[in-house]
Amino acid sequence: MKKFIIILLLSSIVISASGCAKSQVKPLEKLDTPSITTKKPVTSQYQPQDKLSDKYTSEQAEKNGDIVNVRGKVANQEKLLKFIENYQNKKTIIGDMVRITNYTNEGDAIITDLIIDSNGMKLIEDTTRDKFSNAQDRKRTEFRVSDIVKTEKPEGITYTAKVDKGEERYLAYTSSK
Repeated sequence: MKKFIIILLLSSIVISASGCAKSQVKPLEKLDTPSITTKKPVTSQYQPQDKLSDKYTSEQAEKNGDIVNVRGKVANQEKLLKFIENYQNKKTIIGDMVRITNYTNEGDAIITDLIIDSNGMKLIEDTTRDKFSNAQDRKRTEFRVSDIVKTEKPEGITYTAKVDKGEERYLAYTSSK
């Protein structure tokens, strides 16, 4: 009987030891980072477009952190360049956004938001403040963005967004003068 107890005791020690050896923690392999991470959405610093004043001045837009374009003179342009760079290098996260406010010759605001979401990038264009456009053209329109294009010419640089409807939407222009 003593032999049986000793064998049983040794068997349980061997089984326990082998079980512990197999449960060793192995280092995780590095995984490819997806182009857009699903971290908690960032709270935007921008107000919704429909909450902005009907007379949204370039001074107010600049104060709010918008990229402001008045006749080729751009304020906060570095924000647009950084946003584009991060997007192209897959460093954006859901909730990242920039607002571009262009002004017509008459001084009316055309507001464009570029927003990163779980499907990539969307563009929301608000032309409701353009008093010199046709009434039916004054609206907010949403597009899916496939690419952002930078076109350099001697007179300046133009940024456009290629959208899902097969067209390019104007973002900003910087004069080289």
